[in-house]
Amino acid sequence: MFMVMANLLILHIRNVSAFTIEDAERTFNDYDKNIMNLKRSIDMFNRIIEESKDPHVIYKAYWMQSRAYATMGDYPMLTGTDALNDYEAGKLSAAKAIKIKSDGEKGYFWYAVNLGKTGQLRGVLNALFMLPEFLRYLDKAYKLNPDDPWVLVAYGALYYNLPWIIGGSDFKALHYLEKALASEPDFTVAMVLMGKVYIKEDRYHKARQILEKVIYCTTPSSRADWFMSDLPAAQKLLASISE
Repeated sequence: MFMVMANLLILHIRNVSAFTIEDAERTFNDYDKNIMNLKRSIDMFNRIIEESKDPHVIYKAYWMQSRAYATMGDYPMLTGTDALNDYEAGKLSAAKAIKIKSDGEKGYFWYAVNLGKTGQLRGVLNALFMLPEFLRYLDKAYKLNPDDPWVLVAYGALYYNLPWIIGGSDFKALHYLEKALASEPDFTVAMVLMGKVYIKEDRYHKARQILEKVIYCTTPSSRADWFMSDLPAAQKLLASISE
């Protein structure tokens, strides 16, 4: 009788502690409230991957985990983690997502993101060396979903950051950023990058317009990204052209 009651109690505890992919995603999306939610969400995605039998859920858990690693690597001073290790872990999660669903763009995209961040962290020459591989994954994501705003912003960032001698182009950068905003009007990361392009071209009036839109945005696509990154970036850029 005692063993039966004990087993029932264990089963109850397991059911109480169970959570869904939506719970893990909400935890990630609240990293602006507590930066350690990034680590918590990664652990939650791991649990889901271990326990779920649904390949669609496992696929999403892997690419969301890759995104969480990419984000965590951007805040090493706050999370206490090693950025390079985070990005490498993000690549691994994305590669596993690709293995589960080779026709899904998210795995390819977040692999490219973590790869690009790894290259940037290791220096300009290393980033240029990784460029062909980065483009291979990004191009694959684009072919699978040419309307994904994240993919479009990645192209915008690429053309903005590349030197013109190896293909950089402000015109192409704006083209992809405009497409990203057409797909997702409140995508503030695209607005910030667009502001940078306008400043580079000395089009300060348009830069102020788009940067003010970021600052006063009430429905950003990602509240956490907006609060932690896009809002302070927009404020800093606006101040730089207001002096």
